Parts: sequence; structure tokens; C-alpha cells
Amino acid sequence: MVDAQRTTQEVQGSRFPEGSNAAHTADILRLAGSHPIVRGFPEGVIVVFDDALRYLAAGGHGLSTVGLTQAMIEGKSIYEVFPRVVFATLEQPYRNALLGHEATMDIPFGSRTFLHRIAPLTDDEGTIVAGIGYALDVTQARQSEASLRQSEKSLREERQRLEDAEEIGHSGSWDWDMLTGVISWSDGLFALHGLDRTTFAGGYAEAASRVHPEDRETVDQAMESCRQNVPAHFRYRTTRLNDGQVRWFDSRARGVFVDGQLVRLIGAVADVTEQVLAEAEVIEANAFQQAVIAASPDYTFITDVTTGAMVYGSRDRNLLGRSTDETASLEDKVEVLVHPEDQDALRALNIEARSLEDGMVLQIRYRLRHSDGTWHWFSRHVVPFRRDASGAVVEVLGVLRDITDVVLAEEQLSHGALHDPLTGLPNRALLLDRLGAAVARSVRERREIAVLFCDLDGFKHVNDTAGHAAGDAVLVEAASRLSAVLRQGDTVARVGGDEFVVVIEPWNRAQVDGTPDPDPDTERGRSFSLKVADRVVEAIRAPFTVDGKDHAITISIGIAYSSSDGSASMSAADVLAEADAAMYRAKHMGKNRTEVSAVSSNRDEERDAAAR
Repeated sequence: MVDAQRTTQEVQGSRFPEGSNAAHTADILRLAGSHPIVRGFPEGVIVVFDDALRYLAAGGHGLSTVGLTQAMIEGKSIYEVFPRVVFATLEQPYRNALLGHEATMDIPFGSRTFLHRIAPLTDDEGTIVAGIGYALDVTQARQSEASLRQSEKSLREERQRLEDAEEIGHSGSWDWDMLTGVISWSDGLFALHGLDRTTFAGGYAEAASRVHPEDRETVDQAMESCRQNVPAHFRYRTTRLNDGQVRWFDSRARGVFVDGQLVRLIGAVADVTEQVLAEAEVIEANAFQQAVIAASPDYTFITDVTTGAMVYGSRDRNLLGRSTDETASLEDKVEVLVHPEDQDALRALNIEARSLEDGMVLQIRYRLRHSDGTWHWFSRHVVPFRRDASGAVVEVLGVLRDITDVVLAEEQLSHGALHDPLTGLPNRALLLDRLGAAVARSVRERREIAVLFCDLDGFKHVNDTAGHAAGDAVLVEAASRLSAVLRQGDTVARVGGDEFVVVIEPWNRAQVDGTPDPDPDTERGRSFSLKVADRVVEAIRAPFTVDGKDHAITISIGIAYSSSDGSASMSAADVLAEADAAMYRAKHMGKNRTEVSAVSSNRDEERDAAAR
């Protein structure tokens, strides 16, 4: 056996081959120690170790029993964690497990004794990627067994009868005289059953009556085996008389024969209720873990941050209509599933992930293409998983959750806050936002924008004579006609009952077919805004037919212009107020007409005079 210091140095340089499936799987196992199931392993310890005999994960309540913690074990070898007397015992079984062999042994640690089960851990392809150990504190059981053995030795020296009972435990024993039919119980057995010795008649029928009805057949069969000179080891339940508790007993029994004749049956009984409950908790915990994984809406993955390739995906879990194998077959082409508008953000996230510290989490929302061609929104959380020799993160562990419904709900809420619910046009809040941005561009570009404040003439008559439903139909149709005469880059909004506002940036417009205007300067300026106003008037002049009845509607328009001299004095509210005032002047001058803001005209005259 080499000394611990030299062995530790060798361990620190040992690892699975870089890039192997075993390495990936072993790296995955490093996260196992943080899982609630592992941390809460009932009364025992779970450990996972690699080919360097270094612990990848550890957990369980049994750690605290011997003064250890998860942090004290994970990442360290057996030579660093345990004294020589312990690691010398563990070393060979651990190495054997990595070669495919299993072992069970008692390991003394401090003042405690642990029953250690060691076995290989394989991946889906059957390759051994690590070793796993389950340790259960059996100190009390071993002390009981040692005490029982000592008691048996003493009893054999005192009485020959007890020499035949090598398996009898101090917790309780019984002796059935087959010639008299009398069954004798030890004081310990009476205590286990919660019975008073003076009330026990000593026959088999009374003894068997203490057995749980569902286990009576098990006990009867064990007694029959002993009669046939076949020792029996069996487990059964009883209900303790003094407190009504159901207890589990582990019993060993055999027959005693003299000259080939059965003269006695003897047995030893131990209360193993706590062990049975612990075993049940482990089974339940494993079932719970599997249920949680199966029920989780999240897709777990490991991604190479350099290439973007998914190197691991949740088993038995579809992603966007693709099976795990279909997703894995994409390899470094996974990025083709990402929406083009989100690819840069995802690449930036992968770059940022390379410098993530342990415990840090990165989050992003992006779109992925479903196998049916639709786009789904996903929330992606990633944490560091594997680092290279320089400490840079090369792989991240993450979860994906489909949040399409959430994003659609948010978009609906956002749309409702910024759009008119009847016509679907931008409302006043969104108009002011867009108009503010247009004014800022006009100042920066030293170009003029036009604001058309439009009010329907005759709309009140429609409401009064045909009802509000007809009025709503007219508003919806008016919004559609206004949108139809404008081009991409223009804004039309509904700001009141029958009031609409149009914002025109002549140099920032596209043609009706969506292509850029070949010469935006040819239609820039006030003459262009008047042409747009004429198109609006003409579009509204056609009768509005609702429920077979025609309604004559016209429109009054007020136009205001932002400053084109680079002045920042004009605000969105200022331009809108000017256009509103011009619209009211058009109303007073006979309706169905267009008026230009007097303020805009005066401002331009003052500017021209100053220039002269």
C-alpha cells in the first residue's frame, strides 16, 4: 500500500479520458450530491466515485453521524477523506467496482460501523462510468450481534441447552419443547411483544396469535421447515400489546434433534422495525425521484458553449416534437432551430457563460422551431457544468421550459395597454411614444414631419339614429380606410371617440408594396402631407354601409409640422396640440376640409424673416 500523500497526488492527476461518454456522464454525476433525494438519504450515506477514487457526489443524513459534510467529501479522494485504516479497506473494493464487481462489507469509522454496498455505475450503453456506494449505519445492530454472540458463549458455558442456539439474539429468544408442547420465551421476547410473563400460557396457538394475520402462513411454514431439519430465516409483523404498535421481527429458527428425533425448536428474534421503515423510505424516495423527473415540465440538457452542440438531453422527453435521439442527432446543428432574431443573443449568452462563477445562473428567452414549423418561446437557465484546464466553462447544464403561453399572454397585455380595443390601432399612449421618436429624428435629421389630426363629420348622427353598434362598425371601417391609404413607416392612431391622428415622415417611408421609396425627397415636405390629406378625405367620402344602410361621413383634418431647423423646442405634445387646433378650425370653417396650423405657418414666417 502506498502512502496517502503520494496516492493523493496520483489521484489528482487521474480522470476519465477527455471527451469520452464516461467523462460526460461522470461530470453529470457531480451534480448528484445537490439533489434533495441524495442529501436526504434516510439514516445512511450515498457516494459516487470516479476512476481516481475521488468522490463526485455524496449525501445522506448518515454523514453528520460521523462528523462529515458533503463539502468535506465531494471532490476529494478516499485517501484525503479517511484515515489509513479506512481507505486501506475501501481501496480494492472500489477499484473492483470500476471493473464491474460488487461487494458488501462492514467499514468501521470512528465509533460507528457502516454496512457498505459497493457496485459499478453504468451509462445507457452499459459502460462503467463510476462506482456507487450505499452505506447504512449498523452500529447498533452490530453491537447487538456482538452482544448476542457473547451472551451465547456465556449461556453455553452455563447451560448446554443454549449451546444449540447460536443464532439467538439478546433481543428475544424462544424454546419449544416438542415433547411437552410448552414454549418458553425469554424476558427480552416478552418485552418485544409488550406481554406480561404471568399471562402467557406457553402454547404454540397463543404464541402464533401474536403474529399479524397476513404473516401467519409465513411463520407456520418456517416451523414446518424446522421440523424437517431445515433452518428457517423469516420476517413477520406483530402488534405490541402494551402500546398497539406494529413491529417487524426478524427471526431465525432451527430444530434440535437427538438420535434423529426432533426434541426442540429454538429461535432468536430481533426487532428490525427501524430497518424495515428505512428500506421503505429508500424505495419511496427512489419512486419519488423518478416521479418528479417524469412530471417536470423542464427539459434538462448539457451544451458545449463553444460549438453550441447539445451533448446531453433528458431521456424519454420530447423536445419540440422531436425525440431525445432525434435531437441528439442534430449535434452542432441544434442552433438551426433557433429563431434568426435570437441567434446573436444566444451566442452572446454562450460567450458570457465561459466566465461564469460556480453558483451563478444565466437566463434568456428565445424562440425555437417546432417540428411542425411553428415557433415556440422557451426560458433557458444555465449554470457552469464542466471547465477546461484554464478554468473556463466549456459545458453548461441547463433547463428549458416552454413559456409560449406566458409570452403570448404578456404580448396580449402589452398590446391591450397600447392599442385601441375596437380598431386595433395604436392608442394615445403609443402615439405619443412614436411621435416623440419621430420628433427626435426630425431634429437630428433637420427634416420636417407632418401630423394630421382627423375628426369624422357626421359620426354623432350615426350613433343617434342607428345605434352605437353601427357607430362602432363605422369606426372600424374608417380605421381600415385610413390604414389603406398610408404606407409602411407612417403611423395612424385612434385618440378619441371619432378622432384619428396620422404621423408622416416623408423621408422615412416605403412604397405601398413595402420596398424603399426610390427618391424620398420627391415627396417630402408640406405639399406631400397635403396630398396624403387629400387621399384621406377621398377614402372617407365613400358611403359607409352598415346592415344594408348607407351613412354619409366626411372628415375634417388639421395639419401641424415639426421644426426642420434642428430646434429641439418642439415636443410631441406641442405638435399634436397644434394639429388639434387646426382641425377645430377646419370644423368651424365648414367641415370636410383640411387646415394647416397657423402656429406652424407663423413659426416658418418668423424663421424665414430671421434668415433674411
